[in-house]
Order: sequence, then structure tokens, then C-alpha cells
Amino acid sequence: MNDSKYTVVFPGYTIGKDAYEVVKQVCPRYGKKVVVIGGKKAIAKAEDKLIEAVEGVGLEFTGFLLYGGEASYENVHKLSRDQAVEEADMIFAVGGGKAIDTAKVLAHTLNIPFFTFPTVASNCAAFTSLAVMYYPDGRHKEISFSNIPPVHVFMCTRIAVEAPKSFLWAGMGDTIAKYYEANISARGDSLKHSDGLGVAISTMCAAPILQYGAQALLDNENKLTSASFEEVMLAIVVSTGMVSNFVQQDFNGHIAHALFCELTTLPQIEAKHLHGEVVMYGVLVLLMCDQQLDDLKRVYEFCKSVGLPTKLADIDIKLEELVPILESTAKSAELIHSPYPVSKKMLQDAVQALEDYNKK
Repeated sequence: MNDSKYTVVFPGYTIGKDAYEVVKQVCPRYGKKVVVIGGKKAIAKAEDKLIEAVEGVGLEFTGFLLYGGEASYENVHKLSRDQAVEEADMIFAVGGGKAIDTAKVLAHTLNIPFFTFPTVASNCAAFTSLAVMYYPDGRHKEISFSNIPPVHVFMCTRIAVEAPKSFLWAGMGDTIAKYYEANISARGDSLKHSDGLGVAISTMCAAPILQYGAQALLDNENKLTSASFEEVMLAIVVSTGMVSNFVQQDFNGHIAHALFCELTTLPQIEAKHLHGEVVMYGVLVLLMCDQQLDDLKRVYEFCKSVGLPTKLADIDIKLEELVPILESTAKSAELIHSPYPVSKKMLQDAVQALEDYNKK
């Protein structure tokens, strides 16, 4: 711990079939002119509801702009010169993670408030202050750090449940990882209040998904808003976002994300598999490596119930392909904060043990 000054800012949030109705109560105090930035499909789904949401409260739209297809600084710069942005008092960020992160960095650059409207339940970008940025060609560039999150998050379950179930499916894997990685990274440390609070909140990343995830996925497939879908969306967007906003960056990853980052060097991972899907496999490797066998059994059974990967074949990888990657995994920056050194041999033994576990 140290005694340096720090600030944590909380977003407000609303969830429900008619979440956008709350726009009238929340947004007018921040100005009158709004620019909407998002993905093409997301804006198409949300536009009519947004127009209805601002009726009669003095808010007017300066434009509905596409974010550019990639969360890049180049797109941020291009948007910043658009007249609709120049005239706006606030930004409505609509869509998935990349669209929201683009609008978020734009808001940070212009120093104006922003509000998020996630249209998929797949990640926590709508709740966090940081943004994951890419080069224009899609390669990862860096994380853009800030301590300014959105003012308010509006989660319309009527829109989110219409999204393909693959978003929710992969989002559940990434969210479960947040709990296990935060806890193992922080193990044995004397935590300052914000870190301790974030680690404590991480319980609400895994528990609701393990309890409600299978039903939520079924409801998503059938386009039914339900309590189960709502609980899982809250875990993915809000719980995970709160952990990210509270804890230091070192506590946001461990074996699961270290392994994922290195696996992206294999072409089949980028071509055929989703981020949260591969991270979920990494969670099982983490649990085996750390010998959390009771949790391993529970998470393994959950993965089996919803079709998330439990073995190398599920993510189209052969053991001989993986072994060279484990050396760089053990040196990953994701493992900079760990209660014990993680070696290539430890990872290889855990992977093999997990393969054997699948044969029981």
C-alpha cells in the first residue's frame, strides 16, 4: 500500500426493457446538444428509441455518426473534426466495446461528458474509464487510461437480447475470469481500500454467471428478456466494469489473459474463436495450475453445460503447437503481479492435467 492520492468515479446505471426512458431524468443537466456515435447495426437498433427518449426535455441531436469500424486514435481524430461533434455538449456512445471505447476516448479528448448505451452483453467497456485501443489494421496498440467513466450507463435488455448469443456466451467466459484473476493477483497483498473493494466486488462477476448463465443463454437464443438474462448482463457490464475501475491494472489479469494474448499468435485463434471463449479455457488452466480443484470442477461443469471450451481441441490447438507458446506466456506482463512465479513447466503440467481431466 501507499498513501498517494487517488480518485474513483462511479457511473450511474439503468437496466431494463425500457431503460432509455431514464435519459430524460439524467442527461438534460449536462447540456442540450447530443452527438450519437456507434456502430451501424447498433445505431439502427437504438436510433428510434433514442429519439423518443429525448422528446420534450430540450435535448437535440447534432448527428448520428459511425465510429469508423476500429477503436483507433485515427478514428477519434477524424470524429473530433466533424461538425456534429464540435457542436455537441455530450456524447451518446452506442454499440459494442470498440464503438464505445472510440467515443469514450473522444469524450476524454474533448473533455465533455459521455453516456453509454451497450447493445450487446459481451464486455464491460460501457462501464469503465479505460479504453482498449487498436491500430487501424486491427492490431492491439495500447490501453488508454483515464479515471473518468461514463456519467450513466443505459442497458436496454430489449435490444441486448436480440444480439447473437455468441456475444453473451463469450462475455460470460471473460467475466468469470475477472473474479479468478483479480483474486489470485491480489492474494497475500495488503490492499488499499479501492483494490480491496474491487476484489470483493469481483465475486459478483462469477457467481451470477455460474448460477444464471445457462438459462440466460437459452433466453438470449429465444430473444426473451428475463431475470436470468438481466443478472448475467449486469455481471458482464457492471460488476466487471466496477472491478476494472477500482483495482490497479496489475490485478486485472493473470494466467487466463496471459495465455490468451500469446495464443493470438496462432492464426486459428483469431480466425475462429472469440476473446472470452479462449480466456475461459485459460481460466481452467489457471484453476488447475493453482490447484483450486473444487472451483475447477464447478467451472468445468458450467463450461460443459453451455459449450465453452474445456480442452485444447475445443479451440483447435494441438499440444505441440502450444508448448512453445507457454514460454512467452510465463514471461507475460499479465503475470507481473502474482503470489508466486509462474513457469513454463507449471503451465505445461496444468495444460496436460486439464487434458487428462477431460478424459475422466
